[in-house]
Amino acid sequence: MFFERGVSVSVRRVVLSLADIATITAAFILAAVIRLSADAGIAYVKCHIGTLIASGMIFLLVFYICGMYERQVLTQRRYFVRTPLVAVTVSVLLVVAVFYGQFKLTIGRGILAMAAGMILMGSWAVRGLFRLAVGYGWLAHNTLVVGDEAQAAAVINLIAAHPDSGYRVLGVVYSGKPPEGGFVENVPVLGPVADLKKFVNVYEVETVVVAASLRKEREVLRILRPIRYAGVQLLDYVALHEELAQEIPLDHIDDEWLMSAAMNSSRIHIRQIKRVMDISVALTGLIVLSPLFLLAVILVKISSPGPAVYRQRRVGLDGREYVLLKIRTMVPAAEKDTGPVWSNSHDCRITAVGRFLRKWRIDEIPQLVNVLRGEMSLVGPRPERPEFVEILSDAVPFYRERLLVRPGIT
Repeated sequence: MFFERGVSVSVRRVVLSLADIATITAAFILAAVIRLSADAGIAYVKCHIGTLIASGMIFLLVFYICGMYERQVLTQRRYFVRTPLVAVTVSVLLVVAVFYGQFKLTIGRGILAMAAGMILMGSWAVRGLFRLAVGYGWLAHNTLVVGDEAQAAAVINLIAAHPDSGYRVLGVVYSGKPPEGGFVENVPVLGPVADLKKFVNVYEVETVVVAASLRKEREVLRILRPIRYAGVQLLDYVALHEELAQEIPLDHIDDEWLMSAAMNSSRIHIRQIKRVMDISVALTGLIVLSPLFLLAVILVKISSPGPAVYRQRRVGLDGREYVLLKIRTMVPAAEKDTGPVWSNSHDCRITAVGRFLRKWRIDEIPQLVNVLRGEMSLVGPRPERPEFVEILSDAVPFYRERLLVRPGIT
């Protein structure tokens, strides 16, 4: 492990989050002004500033839960249109339930409806402009790839498969044998790694992806150190793959990689901050999402017999078992005849209401209670059932490593 993995900040999420905050703020102000006139509208906003800010936070929380900042919303048409519509609709229902039903605070119905329409149109516009900006390369970092032909090709293809990655590959700097033909996947070969610093300066490079194996070519480390001190971001293939594909390429990790990851995540201040964040977000989520939870429980009870909340044993931190809470999405006694089996998206045991709850992850709201109990975290490996842990341990390399941390909702 030569590159320490810190907190990766996604350009996509930062830009879209800031744009959504601006859109929501502008929508409420414009709705008040259009509805009441300029002076009265501004006065209305000042008088209801607390309620409007809280409403905006509900919109942002629902946007995040619905996956508005994920790659598929930008790249796949059906998600691009449908996800913002569902997120805005759910947000409006929650605002109405929370402020009209819970706290007796009022936002004018006309203002809320008008603002919701503007937020929906704004979210579509923001994501359309983001796609356009990415297409023109306005938000991309100038990037060089260090490695041989095969290694560089793997990196270039990975970045090409994620057009909103934020990386613009300008050239390949080879280590070892120079690639034939002067190009790798249509990217020019600039020269040997000995000239890397010169290429970084000439092309104003912000990121260097090191695809070469530094265990075999340790002289590259001497060349990379001054570049890192100059402020250039260094990534290896595993870190890049993790960032873009949101998964770890298992064939590229080993005990050294896992040891470095353990050293970073086990720092006491990181664990303490993570736990504080877990508690804070879980409490806020339970309060804000309580109307949605109650509505889901009612729908489950009406649609099929049996308990609304389902309890199931899962394996957590240090291999200890705990009881995971979920809103029931299957028919009662779903495993009576089959015993423990994995579910899939086409499982006939899933009810119609349960399919909707699963699709939008509403069934996972009760897991916030598991987070408060300390049995789970907001982010972590998927908790598995005891019956399947041994099977997965035999099939998946390093599977038991995930039992060294709390499992996560996401």
